[in-house]
Amino acid sequence: MNKNKEKLLLGARPQIAKADQLAASHLAASNVTKSNKISPKPAEPAANQQSSTPADTSSSVPAASPVSNSSTTDNNETASNANQPDVPSATTHDENEQQKIATKDNLISSDINDAHLTYDPDQEVVTISGSLTTNDDVLIALSRFLRNNNPKKIVIAGPLAIKGAAAGLFNDISNLEEFEGLSNLDTSQVTSMNSMFANEPKLKSLDLSNFNTSNVTDMRYLFESCYSLKNLDLSSFDTANVKDMNTMFYLCSSLTNLNLNNFDTKNVENMSNMFFSCSNLTSLNINSFNTSKVTDFSGMFSGCESLTQLDVSHFNTSNVTNMNGMFSSCSNLTKIDVSHFNTDKVTNMFQMFFGDNSLTSLDISNFNMDSVTNSAVMLIGLNSLNYLKLGAKNSLANTSLNTPGIWVNVGNGTAEHPQALKDKRWTSRQLLTNYNLAKDADAYVRYNAAVITHYQDQDGNQLAPNDVQTGGLNTKYTTTPKDITGYTLAETPANASGSFANKTITDVVYLYKKAPITTKPPVNPIIPSKAANIVVHYQDESGNPLTSDIVLSGNLSDGYITDIKEFNGYHLKSRPTNATGFFSTQAQDVTYIYAKDSNSPSENVPINNNHQDKNPTKPQTTNHLRPQAPQSLSKRHLTNNHIARPKITAGNLSSNKLPQTGKNQTQSLLTVLAGLLSATFAAISGWFIHKHREN
Repeated sequence: MNKNKEKLLLGARPQIAKADQLAASHLAASNVTKSNKISPKPAEPAANQQSSTPADTSSSVPAASPVSNSSTTDNNETASNANQPDVPSATTHDENEQQKIATKDNLISSDINDAHLTYDPDQEVVTISGSLTTNDDVLIALSRFLRNNNPKKIVIAGPLAIKGAAAGLFNDISNLEEFEGLSNLDTSQVTSMNSMFANEPKLKSLDLSNFNTSNVTDMRYLFESCYSLKNLDLSSFDTANVKDMNTMFYLCSSLTNLNLNNFDTKNVENMSNMFFSCSNLTSLNINSFNTSKVTDFSGMFSGCESLTQLDVSHFNTSNVTNMNGMFSSCSNLTKIDVSHFNTDKVTNMFQMFFGDNSLTSLDISNFNMDSVTNSAVMLIGLNSLNYLKLGAKNSLANTSLNTPGIWVNVGNGTAEHPQALKDKRWTSRQLLTNYNLAKDADAYVRYNAAVITHYQDQDGNQLAPNDVQTGGLNTKYTTTPKDITGYTLAETPANASGSFANKTITDVVYLYKKAPITTKPPVNPIIPSKAANIVVHYQDESGNPLTSDIVLSGNLSDGYITDIKEFNGYHLKSRPTNATGFFSTQAQDVTYIYAKDSNSPSENVPINNNHQDKNPTKPQTTNHLRPQAPQSLSKRHLTNNHIARPKITAGNLSSNKLPQTGKNQTQSLLTVLAGLLSATFAAISGWFIHKHREN
């Protein structure tokens, strides 16, 4: 290689520039092999060599014979031969052989270190063979060769290792349609892919499955303006160290879906214009995005007009300062959840939702706009917006909301059944003017024409949710009252039926009054059922009665209690197990068994005989003796009114007495009569005391 020319090319490090800004002196930077037969395509860069330095021409190799295939020509000869007629070869060949030689003669070649580059203008193919480890200067030479020859196809035939930056390596090749052999490209040491494939409008596909991006920190403009790129598989990309994704997919307008779910964006600080004008993108998976360090979202999704849904609900926006045009012109987006966005540091919301004319609902109630200095046209062109939730830090004055119709506050209702307070019904312009941060933070629903039906009592209190009907100008509407528990309809409004009026909210109010309270008689009162009787027996061990039987009566499930009696010369031997219990449908016998005392006389005389019946042979019946039940019985049955005790009458006294004569008999009779009088007096005294207490 000519050392002077090599020094001229590699001695400086110019910035990456567009193809039309680059000098065509790359042909002088290496051994360039041509024939005297110059094709029209490579002649074009030669015309630009007017800016070449004198050193370029003075160090040229002398011109060779016109028929030579291995000579080196200088730039002046290339330019002078461009307009001369072809010089025929001295040797004649058949037609096929001549074509082969002609094709070979048209090749443009360049050697860069250990790599050999050739351009076939007939096929419009650049082939890179050999091996090459690049640095900045080598990359400049390589990229210039590619741009100036502008191939349709690039073939990487051998290993090509890139060290450091690959910025602009393949950019600005306007005729490039495809790559072959990208798997031979070793990118494991690449730190920057800035503009690596940028501005290739005819490129249709890229196989980047072999790319190692683990050390890349810069992916700015990586695929910018690849208008024809339809398929892009980035599932192998390691983006853990990337800090900048600015304009990465800018104007990739032929992409229809993009799955970036494998992207690790925890270190990314700039995502501005990342998907700008990806106009045919219908599916975008960014669910894995960690945006905690991002400061710039400006234009991120702007112009993604085919997206109908976009999940940014997981975005951390706490460090973002710029949201300029973030979702602008996403004309088919119907919903976007930004309700959780932290905008404390945001200063720019210019055009943030501009032109999103399919958006039906928007919640910006969490937006803090205290630091925002530019919110111009933030909400303009939202023609389909029907629900808008506003917060206490939303400064609306400059947002240019211009959606037609009337905004009605939701209040204590819902979006489907708004409260619709009459002092908060505004057009978009009125909403921007009247909105008071302290008082009007609320959700609002928009109607072009609506009928709101209210259900109220006569004091104006709402009894049921409002109903809303919408319709076109002059179309008919009909309303109906509701059945409301505890109320009856008091008044039917005159406008219960009518026609919709454009840009008008019509209120239809049904008035109700409280319904009278009616007392209903008890249903099916409970009537007590009579139970079978219970007979109480007092017998000796032989079954002989010691006194007359006692009969107890009551209702089903009532409780009963029987008493032990004492008899002279006897002691109780057996207390019956059913001494207490409950009345049932079956008759029951309760039997107390007594045994004679060992030293008692042959005749038995009861001790508590003051309750014996007058007729000892006839059982007595009682329906009213229900004293307190013992603790062991169920409280449901053993109440004071449902327990029966046996009743002992005075007539039973004589049945168990031994016969007496003379003075003893008279004395006994007097004793009995005295006892009866005493008992009678006590009963009468008790009755009077009871009556006195009642009074």
